[in-house]
Amino acid sequence: MTSAGHLARSGLLASVALLTAATAPAAAQTRWVSGTYVYADLCTMPEDGAQAGRRITLKRWPKGDNLVIEGAGLPAPIEAVVTIDDGAKTVAFQVETSAGPVRFEGIAGPDALVGTLHGADGAQPLRLKRVLRPRAQQACPGETTGSIN
Repeated sequence: MTSAGHLARSGLLASVALLTAATAPAAAQTRWVSGTYVYADLCTMPEDGAQAGRRITLKRWPKGDNLVIEGAGLPAPIEAVVTIDDGAKTVAFQVETSAGPVRFEGIAGPDALVGTLHGADGAQPLRLKRVLRPRAQQACPGETTGSIN
């Protein structure tokens, strides 16, 4: 075989190898992408303009994770140490409040933070929608009274 034929065949093999490498699936990341994730249900009471609800901001950075919780009768935002299981996307943290310690265990999903708050009042379910863009606070939904049909 001529050297030109050998070069053409080796060039074809190299092209096939490059094409195969380009179409191979990427390895899945075992860690969430670094950044800030905001979950909230903050609203404004129509009667007096007071704020109600909570906002939990989860910050993921290569040097570590942290969490800030606001609202729910807290006098100021509280920063907390957070424990995250990247595979299961579970989140756990504890904060000290004037009413005592409050602990959260749940799952941070792409649309919501869902779990249970454990505090002086017992266990309470918590579901906060993920906020993707800053926007004006909405009015809190009013109480609905009357019979259930």
